[in-house]
Amino acid sequence: MIIAFSSGCADNGQSKIVEKGDSISVNYIGKYDNGTVFDTSLIDVAKEAGLYDANTSRIYEPLSFVVGAGQMISGFDNGVLNMTIGERKTFKLSPDEAYGEYNPEYLIPVPRSDLENASIVPQIGNQVGTFMGVATIVNITDTNVTLDFNSPLAGKNLTFDVEVVSIEKASK
Repeated sequence: MIIAFSSGCADNGQSKIVEKGDSISVNYIGKYDNGTVFDTSLIDVAKEAGLYDANTSRIYEPLSFVVGAGQMISGFDNGVLNMTIGERKTFKLSPDEAYGEYNPEYLIPVPRSDLENASIVPQIGNQVGTFMGVATIVNITDTNVTLDFNSPLAGKNLTFDVEVVSIEKASK
């Protein structure tokens, strides 16, 4: 009787299933179609992919978010649904499920003097914060600087390898 009680009634958390509203933590690896890693929560993967050296101040740890709360791209939110703690899954996302299609209307020319007046030295590839959000400088002329407000991941198919680390059920 004691053996049946101890083996049948213990809940080690493995029975929890990810549902909308749950707070979860995941480890992940994000890759382009060609297999190149663009982001990860795992320091060893970041070092191997060359991401660590580009941003040594980043802290690599599981990503925590509330499923379905709009904190993540829709495909990621949907991809983790029904997973359990310790489960690993790979899902592929189209641009519509990720960062959207690349939109040429998000290329905005601004007077070069506007950046220089803000003590910003225009350089292609640099990111600048504006009242409209963060943009990447993609073109520079004598008079204008073209800012790209598209996400660097816009228009791309993305693959995520995900492992659920923890689940905190939403209070009902």
